[in-house]
Amino acid sequence: GTAIIIVGHVTKDGAIAGPKLLEHLVDTVLYFDADAGSRYRMLRANKNRFGPGNELGFFAMSEAGLREVANPSAIFLSRHPQPVPGSLVMVARDGGRPLLIEVQALVDPTRFATPRRVAQGVDSNRLSLLLAVMSRHGGLVLGDHDVYVNLVGGLQITETATDLPLALALASSLRGTPLAGTLVAFGELGLTG
Repeated sequence: GTAIIIVGHVTKDGAIAGPKLLEHLVDTVLYFDADAGSRYRMLRANKNRFGPGNELGFFAMSEAGLREVANPSAIFLSRHPQPVPGSLVMVARDGGRPLLIEVQALVDPTRFATPRRVAQGVDSNRLSLLLAVMSRHGGLVLGDHDVYVNLVGGLQITETATDLPLALALASSLRGTPLAGTLVAFGELGLTG
């Protein structure tokens, strides 16, 4: 009837340092993450012998200690007073929790021989694939433009449901036309468009 907490160190890749003995020994493995300078902390259950794994909890550091964030989607939305080009809200699942996350894109004509591709919060290889699909099947050629994408709040999303919102945000930025503020998108785009 006694809970024992064992604290382990992690490597730069986020894996528990040393042999896997510690992971095999315990019933639950929790990762406690924070972005530098952010008051928000994320607690992720990567292993749970008696329940679901890959669950995510959000907390805010206050003067009185950690407090639960009741509406974590508020962290991932920047709340523009009016719709702006290159911004769209998407729905993503992290563990069993659906989150509303703002996708931001900036497309700008390049000033160099090779256009820049910067992805924060999404896989840069997935972004390259998406740009190729948009060029081939969507008629949006971005080969002579720098492309910057960001997920507000610093969350990393690996699911392919980010494809459609990224494509819409990129097209919105390229054309300088805001998308409807009530639009929420999610969905995968295949290589065939």
